[in-house]
Amino acid sequence: MSDRFFVDTNILVYCYTEDETAKKQKALGIVNHPDAFISAQVLTELANTLKRKFKLDWQVVE
Repeated sequence: MSDRFFVDTNILVYCYTEDETAKKQKALGIVNHPDAFISAQVLTELANTLKRKFKLDWQVVE
C-alpha cells in the first residue's frame, strides 16, 4: 500500500523559482511523485501567487 500525500502551495511555488535551484529540483521531485495529490484550493492559491508575485499574465497562469 502506498501513502498518498497532498502537496502544499509552497512546494508548487518552488517549482517556478529561478533563484533557488536546489529547492526547485526537490519540489519538482515531490510534485512528480506518483503518490502526490494537489487540491483545487492549492491550485487556486498557486494561480494567485503566480499572478501577484511572479507577475505572470492570466493566460500564462492558465
